[in-house]
Amino acid sequence: MAFAEEWWRDSFATEGSSPCDNNDSRVTFTDKSVEMWEVWCTLDRVQKLRGLDAVILDMTCSDDEQSVEKRRGLLLKLDDNKILRYPENQVLQRCSELEAKTDLKL
Repeated sequence: MAFAEEWWRDSFATEGSSPCDNNDSRVTFTDKSVEMWEVWCTLDRVQKLRGLDAVILDMTCSDDEQSVEKRRGLLLKLDDNKILRYPENQVLQRCSELEAKTDLKL
């Protein structure tokens, strides 16, 4: 069961984008926070959806200008080890996999 709880905790970037170093689509999910380009969020609540590899994240987010807002997001695990992030409607790929693909091309 621990694996099902942790599948979303990692660094991701938009599918097919460049490796995660200096990639502004990079997002890192931990058990306590979500870190994105110029935005940092504290996780207020993580709710698992029964019967699905999906979580709802309730967050309090702020940017460099110190504006604070509440956000809610859904992460759905896809069959190919990628995740769908909603409401952004982005398919995200693990940074480790993006880097591995770049290494293969070298």
